[in-house]
Amino acid sequence: MDLKERLNRLTSVSKSQPEEKSQVLSDLRQRLDRLLEPKKTYRKKAIVPIEQLVKGEVISTSEGEAFLTKQHFPPHHRYGEMALGDILSIPTYPAHLLSKDERLKELDFRKALFLDTETTGLSGGTGTFAFMVGLGFFQEDQFLITQFFMRDYSEERASLSLLKNFIDSFQFLITFNGRQYDIPLLETRFILSRKASKIREMPNFDLLYPSRRIWKGAYENCRLITLESQLLGVERTDDIPSEWIPYLYFEYIQTGDASKIQQVFYHNRMDILSMVALAGRIHLVYHDPQAARPRKGIEHFALGRLFWEHGQREKAIPCFEIALKRCDDELSWEVMKWLSRAFKKTGQGEKARSLCEEMMNRPYKKDAFPYIELAKYHEHRLKDWNKAMAYVDEALDSIPSHQQKEIELLQHRRERLEQKKILKAV
Repeated sequence: MDLKERLNRLTSVSKSQPEEKSQVLSDLRQRLDRLLEPKKTYRKKAIVPIEQLVKGEVISTSEGEAFLTKQHFPPHHRYGEMALGDILSIPTYPAHLLSKDERLKELDFRKALFLDTETTGLSGGTGTFAFMVGLGFFQEDQFLITQFFMRDYSEERASLSLLKNFIDSFQFLITFNGRQYDIPLLETRFILSRKASKIREMPNFDLLYPSRRIWKGAYENCRLITLESQLLGVERTDDIPSEWIPYLYFEYIQTGDASKIQQVFYHNRMDILSMVALAGRIHLVYHDPQAARPRKGIEHFALGRLFWEHGQREKAIPCFEIALKRCDDELSWEVMKWLSRAFKKTGQGEKARSLCEEMMNRPYKKDAFPYIELAKYHEHRLKDWNKAMAYVDEALDSIPSHQQKEIELLQHRRERLEQKKILKAV
């Protein structure tokens, strides 16, 4: 006889008992029914370790284990417009000019380590871990990417030991914003782990800064993901935003489930490939703008200013001329100013004058530059004081009253012209 049958008999007997006892038995029956009611069962989510999702190997060291992956790319592997092997044939002299680091005169991509980290925070600090470090480098005719991944915080010391050996075997570092973020972060982790590292002293070609000098204003920003898609022509598939990555790692640490963290390996690998292609693009566009085929006027304009700054006038003027044909009206004013100065500095005075006259005929004038330049031309080249004073007067009329220094300089020029005019009359 089961429990329910016994309860039913008790209930039937209790009819002759006082009402209070019957109520107790009724309550007991309801509680038993609830206990015996079939419950919905929940199946525990399967935990997938990283070793099942990412092809890698576990390296045992004296300081513990480290998990790493390796991937090989042949030299003909194309990433955007350029094959990876093409970068090895591009001259590297632009690196030291663009970064103002004389040590990069000897830059050799075969001796360079491309480095990118994925971390537990985006602001850095002693509490931030680099749970993944991606390293890219050329080996013979191939490009290799090795990624160190911490399956747990306890694997940091082993990962750093292996990373240190890699760094010590290369002469140069190539990063994207690594100067401000990746390198200081890794240096901090080395110090906290009591390991000596030369990472801070290595010549570092940081791609962010030359990218800004060449493409600032050409695109909405100079983030790597922006340059990758809009400059290099690469679109990622199934990628994740950088700001998600710390949270995915925290979730992985808490659950041990790597089903989402595997996307971080793809993200990091794509960053490194983009750095290789961007390094090639930077050097090619500086070495041979015609071969690189810049697409926007602002890009030609930036290159022209860089060439002029570095004393390469024969390359600067063609860039300014192309920029003038391709840029919008607002930018064209600045381009014309630079081109006019370039003509003047290289002894092409008539071209400079003609350009200034063209600027005067434009409906939109940003400043008094053409009037001042034409005043100089008529004063020094043609000795026409009256015409020079007329341009000075037009310049004074066009300058806002708050630009007092410019006004004083023009008034001083006018006084000098008046004196010359008087002396000529005498």
